[in-house]
Formats: sequence, structure tokens, C-alpha cells
Amino acid sequence: MVRATVVRALLPATAPAFFIVTTIVGAVRWFSPVPFWDMWDGTLQFYVARLQGAHWSPFFEQANEHRIVLSKVLFWADYRFFGGLSYLLIFLNIVLMFCLWMSLCLAARALMGAHRRLAYLCCALVAVPCFSWLQSENINWGYQSPFYLAYLLPLVALLMMARWIHDRRNVWFVAATVCGVLSTVTMANGLLALPLLVLMLALSGESTRWRTATLLLVTVLTLAAWTYHYHTMPHAGAPFRIMVKFLLMFFGAPFGWLFHNEIVTMLVGATVISASIWLALQWGRRVTRDPSYLALALFVVYIGAAGAAATISRSNFGLGAALAGRYETSLMLLYSALLLLFVHLYRERVATLAVVGAISVFVPLMLFAAQLGTMDQSGPEIARERMQAALALDLGVDDRDTIGSVYPQHTAEQRAQIWRVVANAVRYNLSVFGSSELKTARALLGKPPVGLKECRGNIDAEAPVVSDTGHVRLSGWVFDEATKQVPKSAYIVSNGMVVGSVLTGIDRPDVQQSIDSKARHSGFQGYAVKADVHNYSIFCKGSFP
Repeated sequence: MVRATVVRALLPATAPAFFIVTTIVGAVRWFSPVPFWDMWDGTLQFYVARLQGAHWSPFFEQANEHRIVLSKVLFWADYRFFGGLSYLLIFLNIVLMFCLWMSLCLAARALMGAHRRLAYLCCALVAVPCFSWLQSENINWGYQSPFYLAYLLPLVALLMMARWIHDRRNVWFVAATVCGVLSTVTMANGLLALPLLVLMLALSGESTRWRTATLLLVTVLTLAAWTYHYHTMPHAGAPFRIMVKFLLMFFGAPFGWLFHNEIVTMLVGATVISASIWLALQWGRRVTRDPSYLALALFVVYIGAAGAAATISRSNFGLGAALAGRYETSLMLLYSALLLLFVHLYRERVATLAVVGAISVFVPLMLFAAQLGTMDQSGPEIARERMQAALALDLGVDDRDTIGSVYPQHTAEQRAQIWRVVANAVRYNLSVFGSSELKTARALLGKPPVGLKECRGNIDAEAPVVSDTGHVRLSGWVFDEATKQVPKSAYIVSNGMVVGSVLTGIDRPDVQQSIDSKARHSGFQGYAVKADVHNYSIFCKGSFP
């Protein structure tokens, strides 16, 4: 009997445990230390500005239409203490996901009252969307902490205000106000947090005049400070019909990823919007007066406003932009909040527990295939391609096709900007350009192979770099027979001079079979000076531990 009780208690935790563990595994397998897209300017160049004498102003500079002060503190810490390799940033993405989940669990506990088992089941259930790999773009990109903070802080602020309404302890009012203020320096949508707190006080009918006045004053002063020296970002508009479709697809986006059908996606989006409106009306009808319900309902409004803002600013990019992976975090939170609100309204009904139990089985099954993406080989391959782009930048090879995988190469200004940023990274040995592989590659280029030793290997293919006629792209394999290991990098030597460098890690089962069982990942890609690769030798230095 005891064993059966334990099994029943642990069974709901099985799916959440699977999603949490696989997401952590995915974050590790998809990890890349190479800056990606906005990170070159937003993290690396930001830190360089600090090194070059700018004190506090870089923290407050705009990032597109946002002020991401809190995340810039994290970016600074990543460079200051971890070399700018994103270890801290990816770890914090996971931590922030846990914090969002815990916040929803606290909301579930408050909303279910005496129904402890129902609260436990809801907490286990919302872990699945909270850790779903559908939001992988936010999980494995070090620049995405603003997306998590922009939802975590407003949610916490609203829940703390609910706590104040419940027990009138001033500490909760102050904490809610502080979180509301901090929300404004996460992303632009965080500006809505303080007005929503004011609205929450008004709708609850429990506030005093001086508290409302205080919160209003804080709101006005904070928004005024935020807009100081703010520059509006122009956005091209889209036809109204397209904006409506975009909005519907935005709120149904998880189903767009799962079913790849626009009609289904828009129908789900319309259902989500309708459900949100209906749930909000229940407060007005006084069906419930639980302050936690009001907090979560206003959180739904917050996400809805963010979706509307995304529609206005992004619908001109086409309907496909509504399915961007970075938006999935907010939608997973929206779906979780709607679930908790519905369950709260029907918590007294006998069938509710069974329905939630059925949903607890259906949701993990629906998201299971997407979660297997954490094990997909494309993750390590993308990480390897990004390292290849870093090698090209390190060696001064203008391989725009490869560099375009980490930074846009559409305009001359973009191409010039990436080289300016890399020059600073090399100067200060920042980020991946401070790694031993890249530092050695650029230090030895054009010099005798002092400190290197010849290794067994072969250049299997040579291809021109279309955008750089002075270099060629090489592929082949290398193996250090002395240590029986695959070196992390190797060097192309011709006429007694180092003329190129390559990075290993490519799967080569043919080399493993014919040379050594430890040579599985001996395949390499890299670059060399075009005129000097015909009479070559392959040298290496160091190996995998």
C-alpha cells in the first residue's frame, strides 16, 4: 500500500523530470562559446567600451528599442569572470527558467487553496511547457536573458502585490514596486509592469489612496527616467489583414511548430485570445476574488500586450516571423497561466482532478517529439560551424558564407562592423579569441612551426573562398599517433612556414576504422593561404585530455 502511494505521488513528476533533464542536456550539447548575432555588439563590444574608458553609459545605451540594463550586468560578469565564453549566461538561462517555473508553482499553490493534490499536479504539469525545447532559441543563446527577465520580474511583482492584498504586510508592497521598477530595464515590454500594478490596486478595491499615489509617482518617475535620451526605432508597417493573421499565429505559435498548418495555428490563436478575455471577465463578474487570480490574469494581459507589440513591429517580416523560437517562452508561460486560471475556477468540481491528470499525459506526449531535438546531432554541428566562423575571423579570412552563420553579412557596413569588433576582441583576448587554439593559430601564421610537431593526416579537399581569393577552404583529417589522440587544432605548413590552421571534431568513421579506434572525430576544416598548400605538411600541438 505504501509503495503504491509513493508511485502515485512520483508518477506526475516523471514527465517534468524528463523535460528538465533533457533541456539541461540540450543546453550542454548545443553550447557554443562563439558570440552569435546581437552578441558581437551587445556583449563583446559593450565590454570593450568598458575597457576603453566608458564607465556607466554603456549599461544604459539602447539595444534596438530596449534598455537591457540587468542583462548587461550579466554580460559584464560573464566577460569579467568567465572570459566572455557564455558559460555563465547559458547557466543563468536555465536558472531563470527554474525561477519562472517556481513562480508559477507558487501561484498554483495560492490558487488551489486546500486542494493540495491539485496544486501539486498543476505544478508538475506547467514544468513541461516551462522547460519545453520549443524555446531552444532562448535557452542556448547567451543573449536571451532579457526574454526571461522580462517575464519573470513582472510575474513576481504581480504575485507579490497579490500577497500584499492578502495579508497587508508592507514588505510585499515594497518588493512588488521594486520588481516593477526593475522590469523596465529588462525589455521594452517591461514598461507595462508598473501600470499593471496600479491597475491591480484599482481592480482589487483594497488599496489606500497614499499607496496608490505612491505607486503612481514611482511609475511616472521611472517612465520619465527610462525615456531620457531614448531614440525611437522606425518600423515598417504591414497591412491590417496581415497584422491580424500575424497576431493569431503569434498566440497559436506552439501549435504552428507542432502541426505546420497556418489554419490550425490561427484557430488556436483565436481560442487563446477568447479564453483570455473570458477569464478576465470572471473577475469583473466577481466569480472569484482571489488576488492571485487577478495577478495571473494581469500577467496574461502583459503577455497579450507583448504579443500586440511584436505584431506591430515584426509583422512586416512576414507571417513566419510569428513563429520565431524566442517568442515560445512567453507563449509557454501564457498557456500555463491560462491553465492555472481555469483550474482555479473549477477546483471544487470532482472531475477537475481527473481532467488535469489527463492533460498531464497529453501535453508531454504532444511536446515529446520537439523535446527530442535536445539530442539532435544538428546542435553540435551548429556549434562546430560557429567555431569555423570564429577561425575565419581569427585568421583574417573573409569567408562571408561561413561568417554569415554568426553575424549578418548583407551590407558593407555589417561586414566592416564585424571586423572592427573582432579587432577589439583579438586586442584584448576576449571571448573565443582568447582560447589557446585561436591565439596559437594567429600567432604562428606566417612563421616557422616552432613548438609544433608533424602529425599524420591528409588534406582531402580544397575549395576556393568565393569572397576571399587569397585563401582556400580545406577539409581532411589529422591524428597524433604519438599520443593516440585527436588534436583540437592543427596547422598547415609549407616551405617551412605556417600558412593555415584547421579545427578538428568532424566525424570520420573511415579514419577510425583504418587508422585508430580513437580517430573517430579526426576530421577537420580550416583555411590556408591559397598559393602555399600544394607542398604541405600537417603539424599539431596539444590534444584532447
